[in-house]
This record gives sequence, C-alpha cells and structure tokens, in this order.
Amino acid sequence: MSIFDFDDEEALGSVVAVDTTTVIIRVDSLERLRRIQVNRLTVLRSSRAGYHLIGLVTRITRKIDENGISANADANIVSELIPENNLVRITLIGTFKDRDGEASNVFLRTLETVPDIDSICFSLDGSRLTSFMQVIANVAMAGPRLSLGRFTLDDDAEAFLNGNRLFQRHALIVGSTGSGKSWTTARLLDQMAALPQSNAILFDIHGEYKPLKGDAFRHLRVAGPKDIEKGSGLEDGVLYLPYWLLGYEAIVTLFVDRSDQNAPNQSMIMTKCIIDAKRKILKESKCLSILNNFTIDSPVPFDLDTVLAELQELNKQMVPGAKDLPKQGPYFDKLSRLIVSGEFSAYLNPLTG
Repeated sequence: MSIFDFDDEEALGSVVAVDTTTVIIRVDSLERLRRIQVNRLTVLRSSRAGYHLIGLVTRITRKIDENGISANADANIVSELIPENNLVRITLIGTFKDRDGEASNVFLRTLETVPDIDSICFSLDGSRLTSFMQVIANVAMAGPRLSLGRFTLDDDAEAFLNGNRLFQRHALIVGSTGSGKSWTTARLLDQMAALPQSNAILFDIHGEYKPLKGDAFRHLRVAGPKDIEKGSGLEDGVLYLPYWLLGYEAIVTLFVDRSDQNAPNQSMIMTKCIIDAKRKILKESKCLSILNNFTIDSPVPFDLDTVLAELQELNKQMVPGAKDLPKQGPYFDKLSRLIVSGEFSAYLNPLTG
C-alpha cells in the first residue's frame, strides 16, 4: 500500500509551470501558503500511475496582481478587488514508486517523469514524512529502528535510523555548538543498550556521558599512577592500557623533554630502539608478514626494558678514536634524561591487555 494516500482536499496547490527540474505551484489558499516553509518536502502527482515526484521548496512568493484596478478605487475595497497570485517554487529531487518489481515504496534519486500542468501538489509532513524518511533510511518495520528525534521543520514527524546499517558502517554526527550532537549520541546509546546483541565502545573524553546508567552500561577510566599504587582493577572501573599501543607522538611526549637541547637526538634514538625491539618480537614470533610492513606506530608488543638497556649502552658507549684510543660515542651522556624518564615504565603495565 502506498504511503501517499492523499485526498484532493489536502492539496497545497496545482502546477502552473514546469522546467527541467523546477516546478512552479500556484497556491489559492493563503492559510496553506502560510503553513509551507522553504526546505519543506512536497509530493506531486505524476501522469504515470503509481508514480510520485518528490520536491524541495526553494522559494515562496506572494504577489498581488494590480492590473485592471483603477487608481481612483476606494481604498476600503482595494484588498477585495486585487487578486493574489501565490507561487511556490519547487526543485524536483527524485521519484517515488508505489511498487518497483516485488519491492514496494521505492525512492529513486532520478526523475523518471515530470508533472503535467494542473497536477496537484501536496505538502509532505506528519506521519507521511516519517514513513517517507524510513524509506530513505531503509528502515524495515520489523527490523531494529533507532529514533533520532523529530524533524526541525515538523514536530509531528519522527526521524528513524536503520540499526543494522549503523552497526555495519562508519557514521559521523556533526553539527554546530548546541545543535544536539551529544544528545543524539546519548539517545542512540540508550536505545542500543536495549537491543539484545549490540555492542559499543564510547571514548568519553570529557565525561559528558557519565550520567548514563543501567545494567547495560559499564563506565571505565584509564588508570593512572595512583591506581597502580592502590592495585585498582576492572572491578573498580579502572582500565589499564599497555604502553605499546601508544603511537610515536605519544611515546615521545612521555619520555622526551622537548626543552632539552638533545631532544632531537633522543627522539631519533628512541624511534630506532623501539623499532628494533618490535622487530625482535616479530622475529621471535615468526610474524613474517607483519615484519615486512610494520612501523613505529604499529600496535606490536615490545619490551621496554630492552629499549632502556639499549639506551643505557648508547649513553655510555666508547668508540675507537685516533690511534685506536677510545673516545666517547656520538650519544655519550646525551640520553641520561631519557633513561630517567624510561625508568618510570613500571607505571605503564606493559603486559596488561
């Protein structure tokens, strides 16, 4: 059954002009003209049975035709004598089919027909807008439906999201400050928690979703030094992240003092030592496919003690000099502060996770 079961009495107006993708509608009722808004969706009847054209209102004009009105006419009756020419410009955006093969209620982003002159146009709102948007979002009535809220231009129309499509693809919620991004995310999480087989991980950087409560929600925070001293664990809501998950920038920030004059050398040597430690683990584990393609940012476990041992060796290394006399190596006593920072590795729980 078609979702567009309009009666002629509901018509917004009729077509008076047709261009390639633009239609002009004449609206005889001023009350209906006032209810329509720019960016509202409309439905136009097609000459083909079972076809409807979907359009977007781009301009609304209320004109007064003064032709034939005498300049000496009584001012009290001018408003009764002057006819109104209320026009709505609509850009066509697609075709809606009641049936397409075995499928029903199908929207295509192509124009397979154009409206005739005097074709009737309807405003798409309320429950019909809700049903149409469900077709757009491919929300099956029997499948998981996630409510996003109501449309700004029509409080009577509810917006739904196809749960299966959300979980199987990447999604992005964008908007200006105060537009409702956090509210939308919280609303989705609340509904996902009620589904029997949904799983989600939320990185709550600012702690704004802490108020979400219920058996389906579990709040964890990344461990700090005090949590290690107290022996806190998952049962206390504390999550330990292994240091080898950190990328290059994070590792350098932890261990290298940027204000140190030897910071560039320390960063370079730190990179070399970590790559060597990761390469050692991959060789021992015989992960040859990863061995040929990994970088310092690859999440490969490595032993930080091995890195510190290599740094200490370089920090006190003596190399042959003139006349085979030993001299200080290129990094002699330039990695001391880096080594001291690395000695705090006990707080990083390398094997956790």
